[in-house]
Amino acid sequence: MIAAVLTCSALVGQSAEYEAAKDYPLMGDWVGRWVNAERGHEKHHPTMGAQLLPEGNRYRVVITPGLYMRANPYVDVIVPGTHKRVEVKQNGFHVVFMGETATGKASLHGRPTEFTLTKQAFTPPTVGMAPPVGATVLFDGTDFTAWRHADGRAVTWRIVGDAMQVVTRHDKENKRKRLGGDIRTKKTFGSMRFHMEFRYPVEANKTGQERGNSGLFFFPIGEVQILNSYTTFGYWDEAGSIYKRVPAKVNAAGPPLAWQTYDVTLGLPKKRGDKAIITVLLNGKILHNKMEIECGSHEVAIGLQDHINPIQFRNIWLLEEK
Repeated sequence: MIAAVLTCSALVGQSAEYEAAKDYPLMGDWVGRWVNAERGHEKHHPTMGAQLLPEGNRYRVVITPGLYMRANPYVDVIVPGTHKRVEVKQNGFHVVFMGETATGKASLHGRPTEFTLTKQAFTPPTVGMAPPVGATVLFDGTDFTAWRHADGRAVTWRIVGDAMQVVTRHDKENKRKRLGGDIRTKKTFGSMRFHMEFRYPVEANKTGQERGNSGLFFFPIGEVQILNSYTTFGYWDEAGSIYKRVPAKVNAAGPPLAWQTYDVTLGLPKKRGDKAIITVLLNGKILHNKMEIECGSHEVAIGLQDHINPIQFRNIWLLEEK
């Protein structure tokens, strides 16, 4: 094995290079309801939601009938705004986001209608889940014992608090020092229940595949995409997809800086020619349910990608089937 330029202990405690959530009080999920809807489905189902995401010195605002569902948005707009005030005037809607609550007006089915929205904490149902008895812990916040770089080097990513953070090989200085690169488990595993938590920074001046990009790999099956797809449409190369093969059933990507969860159940083939069966949940939402997928192996290694972004990971474990 090629010796790492820096030891794991030398990397512990370096700067996370992350913004503070308190600096983005409006970013994230808002939930609410129509106050006086008289027509349409809103009369019987008055719920609604909004998502706010900074993009440069502007904000993308998406207002929908509900969060994390496939639905045509009422509003999908990028507007000037600060981290303390964002105003939207679009499609008959008028709302100002400030503080923790917002009251707006809209022309809904031709009628003047009011609505209220309240900032919502983002907490996936399995975040912080402890490994069950008998689980194999792949990362508990202390070291990279279970991992190596794809080329055999000792891991040169950072440990920040209880998380590992990508150190990217795409930086010229890192490349010169032989830092960064994808990592994968030293061992292979059979059919399993897998849990992992991750988060990405804001990176407001980046877009698309350059923002919050990484990947969860099950070799040789392929990649479950990690991407800052918050407020986007959930295409086949976005968060939760089996990358460029199968899009997620719903875009469940959370806002930047929030800890998110992948929970995967993977049944591997027992004989040649059989397919693997995979179920993927992102932040508690089912994206792929008992889906058949080509595998060609009864064991898999697990990998995490260094794309270009300083993604953080924590609480990684799996429980193999007996």
